[in-house]
Amino acid sequence: MIYLFCGLIIGMVMGLTGAGGALIAIPLFIHFLGMSLREASVYSLIAVVIASLMNFVEQRKATQYQVGVVIVLASAVGSIMTAPFKELLPVLYVAIILSLVSVYALYNVWVPLKITSQASTTYLNTTVLSVITGLFLGALTTFTGLGGGVLLLPIFLAFFHYSQTQSVATSLFAVGLSSLVSLGVQIFRGTHFDAKSDLILLMLGILVSVFLLKQLVRVLPQTVMNRTRQTVFTIVVVLSLLKIF
Repeated sequence: MIYLFCGLIIGMVMGLTGAGGALIAIPLFIHFLGMSLREASVYSLIAVVIASLMNFVEQRKATQYQVGVVIVLASAVGSIMTAPFKELLPVLYVAIILSLVSVYALYNVWVPLKITSQASTTYLNTTVLSVITGLFLGALTTFTGLGGGVLLLPIFLAFFHYSQTQSVATSLFAVGLSSLVSLGVQIFRGTHFDAKSDLILLMLGILVSVFLLKQLVRVLPQTVMNRTRQTVFTIVVVLSLLKIF
């Protein structure tokens, strides 16, 4: 039943913020299932892939596919380039990277942003920014087990000038596919994990969370949903950092 509970929490967090799946999954797996940080980072990728893609299906209409695809392709390159160095990076450094990215994301989610028209951003600039974002996303995902939404959400808000809804949906799309690529690269390079039958319960918990979130979106005003996303994101970051350290 622990996997069911974890799936419910991870799915709800991913659906609300497009981020935080790995941030909450890693401490949950460490605390309740007794995993090491490295082992938890691998299993968190599995959880993030499932949670992000399930939630993406429900929010696909707001997704900016062109940017998402470029980021995913660039993240694959970033994962391949950095995978050989993962085992060389001390666990303490992984925790530090996780903390810095979390604090950065938290700042950008709460600080009021001046949203300008998307038309003011040229196709070339958008493409270059997408490539740079994807490369860093691939490296971050490989080293930390983060799905990358903690990085993408503030970038979509601050640099791509997307709305909260567009940012979450596009983040779910990019995070799901990039995490899947990163997981595949690590397995190809010999990373081992046991495909436990309890993963079915994890998927069931995520599915239930998607259904519950869909009902909330129907009854809550957009302003309330945005504030809820900010609050949930903050709680996830703070609790995750406390658990990891």
